Amino acid sequence: MLGETTDDDSNNEPNPTQTAAGELADAIRTTLGPNGLDKMVVGENGTVIVTNDGSKIIEWMDITHPVGRLVEQAAAAQDNTVGDGTTTAVVLVGALLEEAATLRSAGLHPTTIIDGYGRAVEAALDQLAQYERGLHSRQDDRLTQIAKTAVTGRWDDASTDRFAELTLSALQAIGFDTSRLTLKSYPGGELRESVCLDGVLVDLETSSTSLNALSHPRTRTHDEPAIAMVDAEIGIEEPNNVESVELQDATQRNAFQAHEQDRRTELVEQVVQSGATVLLCQKSIDEAVRTALAQRGVLPVERTRRDEFDVIARATGSTPVMSVDDLTADDTGTVGSVTQRTVGTAQTLVLQGCPEEHRATLLLRGGTPHVAEEVRRIVADCIDVTRVALDDGVFVPGGGAVPTALAMDLAALSREIPDRTQLVFDGFGTALEALPRTLAANAGTDPLTTLTGIKQRHDAGAETVGVGPDGHPRDMIDAGILEPAAVFRSALQRAVAVVTQILRVDDVVRTSTNERTADGEHDHAHAATGGYPWAVGH
Repeated sequence: MLGETTDDDSNNEPNPTQTAAGELADAIRTTLGPNGLDKMVVGENGTVIVTNDGSKIIEWMDITHPVGRLVEQAAAAQDNTVGDGTTTAVVLVGALLEEAATLRSAGLHPTTIIDGYGRAVEAALDQLAQYERGLHSRQDDRLTQIAKTAVTGRWDDASTDRFAELTLSALQAIGFDTSRLTLKSYPGGELRESVCLDGVLVDLETSSTSLNALSHPRTRTHDEPAIAMVDAEIGIEEPNNVESVELQDATQRNAFQAHEQDRRTELVEQVVQSGATVLLCQKSIDEAVRTALAQRGVLPVERTRRDEFDVIARATGSTPVMSVDDLTADDTGTVGSVTQRTVGTAQTLVLQGCPEEHRATLLLRGGTPHVAEEVRRIVADCIDVTRVALDDGVFVPGGGAVPTALAMDLAALSREIPDRTQLVFDGFGTALEALPRTLAANAGTDPLTTLTGIKQRHDAGAETVGVGPDGHPRDMIDAGILEPAAVFRSALQRAVAVVTQILRVDDVVRTSTNERTADGEHDHAHAATGGYPWAVGH
């Protein structure tokens, strides 16, 4: 329990709140860096997921301790804000709490540690500015190096280079406006089959339209098609109220059927007269109408997802109408080409060369559904990191170079502090050194030897030296290992914030769901919902 220090031996026992956070940090520590290992997460239903993404591992874990949930929330906020640095933040939380326990054993009160950590992080953030380097433009070669750093350790070197360049080229194609970039991943292919498409890819698996059923070949391209869009069902109108039709004889039945056929013919003729060669409908298309359109050379696509429907309308210049009867040539738009393409087992429609709104799609492949989804996740992280670096305009050398430099700066500043806060500054610096130590350990080298070598290089003026891919000291700028300054800055701030919150807790009070609060209302305790049974317990 965190409270006033005494001479009692129980003061040296691990605090359960700190132990829970430390267990979470230890669980994902080995995933940090280019040599980090994967975790196999097994779900209650037998689902197996293999990944080294700290944010996803924490998301899938069934965390039962309330302090573990605080760390989980901080990790989720880090991932949502900058898209990377989750493992860094959690490792820092564990290291800061470990140093806090040591300081408690030395007789420091929690409030002294909290105040010292606050002053130390302010000093560290002030010092961080001197290690930041600026990006010159969107074509800066160092953006490619930042993108490569984000995906290093996920694949072999050739695939790392390919996906980093593929991601960056897609971002440059759309002016780094990620709202105009679509990610699609499909199993059943090799990584090298992943490509960047100039346009929009529509997945027809969510539609009842079957291109094969319409006797289309596996791949077919329509050059400069006229695209019509209808934002309603296409077919015979059904009455709003319950009605019945009583047919007296075969003549009336034939007349009724002829009327329906005439109506379907009218719909088909209206589409054909508009000049449309591709018809996209947000809802369903009558099967007979769909078949007739295909026979007349019009490609019908029904039940287009609302978000994709709106994107296509903007990108092609098409004006969606509420009824085929209102459709004219003026309502149609166009693109460079529309290609019917089968990707793996999925049927897709690719609209390339959009004239009104430039769009790009990263079509990603993987051998299995899990691999394909993992590729999509990694590329999404790469996109976030690259965008954050460009938005922030600055980067720092990676490989633990900055945490080491900041630890040395804090050690120098602590010598000028006359009170016991000096110990807190030193402890904060030691916690920062946990990052390069972890990188070295994950690379299979001795952490102490590597850290000592890095410090010696820093003393000599080489402040960009960190842990290289082989675990030995190396200049990170020369090695092209760069990361956005915003990622480390955010991880450091979030780690200190959650540690401060934890240090203020002196006990965990639990209530049952049938107990009443002071105002007489039931207090409903939060219960785990049953995620992956890799639990951080009490």
